[in-house]
Amino acid sequence: MAPTCANLFSGNAGLVWNILCCPIVAPIALVFRSFQVYCGPCMRVLCQRFTVGCLWRYLLPCWFVYEDKSFIGAKALGNHQETGGKGQSAQAMEKDTDWVRAQDIEGIKGKRPQLFEGEIEPSDLCQGAVGDCWLVAAFACASEFPHAIRNLFITKEYNPRGKYKVRIYDPVQEKWQIVTIDDRIPCHKGTNKPRFMHPNGNELWAILLEKAYAKFCGSYAALDGGFVLWGWLSMTGDKVFQMSLEEPDKKNKQFRWKREDMVALKDKKDKRACGFKATKETYTVEQLWTLLKKYDKQKALMSASIGKTEYGKSDGPSGEQMLEKEGLVAGHAYSIIQARQVKEFRLVQLRNPWGTFEWKGAWSDKSSMWKKHPEVAKVLNFVAADDGAFWMSFEDFSKVFTRVNICDRTTARDWSLDVHEDEGCCGILKGYLKGCAEFWCCCKGIINLYVAHHTTDETLSARENVCWIC
Repeated sequence: MAPTCANLFSGNAGLVWNILCCPIVAPIALVFRSFQVYCGPCMRVLCQRFTVGCLWRYLLPCWFVYEDKSFIGAKALGNHQETGGKGQSAQAMEKDTDWVRAQDIEGIKGKRPQLFEGEIEPSDLCQGAVGDCWLVAAFACASEFPHAIRNLFITKEYNPRGKYKVRIYDPVQEKWQIVTIDDRIPCHKGTNKPRFMHPNGNELWAILLEKAYAKFCGSYAALDGGFVLWGWLSMTGDKVFQMSLEEPDKKNKQFRWKREDMVALKDKKDKRACGFKATKETYTVEQLWTLLKKYDKQKALMSASIGKTEYGKSDGPSGEQMLEKEGLVAGHAYSIIQARQVKEFRLVQLRNPWGTFEWKGAWSDKSSMWKKHPEVAKVLNFVAADDGAFWMSFEDFSKVFTRVNICDRTTARDWSLDVHEDEGCCGILKGYLKGCAEFWCCCKGIINLYVAHHTTDETLSARENVCWIC
């Protein structure tokens, strides 16, 4: 069957067709993508600087500061009593809330605000009072691939008007939606301290992205409790699924991991409504290790969680169960950063989105295993730091964690314009030239066109590769 034009120009037409059509298709596709990723956004940024700096500021000063009147007050805060049981009502919270412009909130006031400051990193995220650790974990995991975050923002840099446009994928309608917000952040009354996510440094992307999601879902309260998989689906539009641990039974004498696909549900009251559809696919612990390695190599998004127990105490900030002895949290989403095998050791690196409270067992930051095996520490670039990131053996991982989430991410979109805000007016020129040089001279464009991975419903092979080429 002949491929469509969309397949040909996305490099997803199959090996034979790609080779046959490459001389004609590649130049056109690359020119279009170069304009779409670098030229177009660069022109929009320059145009925005001119209109904001001249037109709005001096000719239309009364309308200079943008205010989103559709998302403010009690309606935007939402009723936290309905979602968490211990929170405030929307009206009570509104009385104790000031809506403060981003440049005036605690931690940023007196500094030059930026949408992105330097590199995009998981440490940019500081979870606030709302129980959205699932969303923080989704952001943190995606921030391992900076383009995945930048591509969500149509507005590429700090806007003095306070107007930002963000792209969010609607799983029910199966299309991208543009959410427009202002930069007024809900803060505790009289303190300028954000109620929800906090900025780390003077960059705004995390608190603005959280606000965009709050508006998309209906309110900040609507973000309380959720699934990392839904967050990834709304950020990428790619296929997502989970592996759940099954207890042994008469048929299966050992623990197995079962694949379950997330299905978005249409619900007028809950934008994030979803369910899980069981499949016939099951995997052994050894096969799970193979899958973790392969999806890690493929640059997929992964996370893991520990199921709550009936006898456990829900004493965490959002009802999680604190496992003090192990240094872990049940009912909490962890980002999976790497799955690596060094010699005979199979190790998994995870990150707690809280940025602290880490694993205390073997291969933890304070474990003696690193001194016993310095060659492993060297290969993995191990650094002990209380930053939420830690290593643990896969054997311990498979005994403790009960669910693994995977987003089979399309890597063909791993390119974006970096405005380099911290370098002033010339930053955009640097970002444009550097991006174009990598795209054309370093062959990043042709590699992304023909070698990039495209999301699929099929699970990767759980068999170990025996060929060194594979």
